[in-house]
Amino acid sequence: MADDIFDIVDSNDTVVGSAPRSQVHSLGHMHRSAHVLIFSLDGKKILLQMRSPKKDTYPSCYTTSCSGHVDSGETYDCGVEREMREETGICIKSSELVKIGKIAASPSTGMEFVYVYEYRIGEAVKLKFSPEEIEGFDWIEIPKFERMIAEFPEKFTPAFLEVWKFFKSKKS
Repeated sequence: MADDIFDIVDSNDTVVGSAPRSQVHSLGHMHRSAHVLIFSLDGKKILLQMRSPKKDTYPSCYTTSCSGHVDSGETYDCGVEREMREETGICIKSSELVKIGKIAASPSTGMEFVYVYEYRIGEAVKLKFSPEEIEGFDWIEIPKFERMIAEFPEKFTPAFLEVWKFFKSKKS
């Protein structure tokens, strides 16, 4: 894993410094990430990302359709555009995403402020991804997905569970 540089932020999500990924994570500094929940065009299915078994945290667990750190100097919108290209092969502008809102940094988000976005695509769209990062993607009907969360929460990253809970609270 490359030792990218992340902005370190305070409790108000204001940049107070920067450091390599390894230092930010090992010292528990607050930093930023962007997550995209991707749904089918009719909204009946969600696209789940299966993390690679080679990942150092939560290997072979389901996570948000697209997610990643916001690099130093990037905005959430710039970070989400880059992550969509890197993780799905989809090139979009952040203005094409629905902005849901921001989750405060906490242990369950990995000390990340998480900006949550929503996007819809056809299920036949061919996704491109790095097998080092991602094992694959699965389209799951929303009721089945919610049963999976209830019955097997350990199969999902804690951050994804927080993102889903936040998304549902904003959509109700």
